Amino acid sequence: MNTKVSYTSLAAALAVTLAAGAASADTYQASIYLPSNYPQAVNAYAGMFDRVREATGGNMDFEIHYGGSLLPAKTTINGLRDGVADVGFVYPSYTPAELPIQAFLNSASFLADDSLAVALAYSEINFTNPAALAEWDRFDAVFTGAFSTPVYNMMCNTPLTTPAEAQGKRMRTAGAAFTGLSDSLGATAVSVPIGDAYSGMQRGSLDCILADPTNLMTASFNEVVTDITVVPLGVVTGANWVFNKDSWEGFSDEERALLKDEMALGLAKTQLEFDRSVGESFDDAKSRGIVLHEAGPELATHIDGFKAEFIAGLVDGAENIEDAQAIFDEYARLQTEWSERLATVDRSDAEAVAVLIREHLMSKLGQ
Repeated sequence: MNTKVSYTSLAAALAVTLAAGAASADTYQASIYLPSNYPQAVNAYAGMFDRVREATGGNMDFEIHYGGSLLPAKTTINGLRDGVADVGFVYPSYTPAELPIQAFLNSASFLADDSLAVALAYSEINFTNPAALAEWDRFDAVFTGAFSTPVYNMMCNTPLTTPAEAQGKRMRTAGAAFTGLSDSLGATAVSVPIGDAYSGMQRGSLDCILADPTNLMTASFNEVVTDITVVPLGVVTGANWVFNKDSWEGFSDEERALLKDEMALGLAKTQLEFDRSVGESFDDAKSRGIVLHEAGPELATHIDGFKAEFIAGLVDGAENIEDAQAIFDEYARLQTEWSERLATVDRSDAEAVAVLIREHLMSKLGQ
């Protein structure tokens, strides 16, 4: 059977069913605190919800609120619980007290370098692990898919290639792993949403931004950064889509099937756009005269040592998490399984990756 054709046929059949059965158009509220030009905003929100609108003949529509205009980053999970939005974008390291397992999983990604496998493993553990499911349930929320950024680098306003050059720097961080790294270098960690980092560099309240390099263009960091230390600092993960439970359960079976189908493609497109944007962002930086540095041997050794020490102590230091070792082991196993599974398809083909996601991941959502 031609799987790609079968999913296309399914979408067509669902479109007919939904359009015929809907008496009037339903408009739902979607909140993402990122600007509209970010890969997640473009692919997981605008593009994905456009396809849903088209497939239902406009009978199922999502009004997207970008840049935190409806729900800021740190209040999204509570706003979803309270019904302010029907679906939202959640980065758990901004709210570790509310989402300790999610923040733990994010920290466990500190050694990862396969962002697509991480996004899929993070999604699967949140579809299947009882403790992770219960954490979302406490907020009357349904997690339906993840993202994983490209590898983080150091983007600064001065060269930073040695530990000595890091001392005293005010570094934008997000999450325990990056805050700990900053502290270990004698820098000052400043935990702010990515949208506030530009003004921080501009005002001088930040000297460096720890983030993935696509932000050079999407967040215009190429206007305030002069030097980039290209050293792998791990990836960060979060939720592309978290639905208010009443909203999710209020959809028909056909509507949920359509959303799952399109979210598979939205997740794949988001991750592929990340890959493409990294090279483009570095090329743009070089054209502007921004200097790309390799980490000196002392800095590289320090970072490698900190990573190993952080991961070794992650389970023992986990708070408010029962059996953290089992969760860590499950997450690591899922990353390996997804890397092996992805090796069987062309990872540059979003449709091929989406077929894999539908079969092996979205089929587990809601089981």
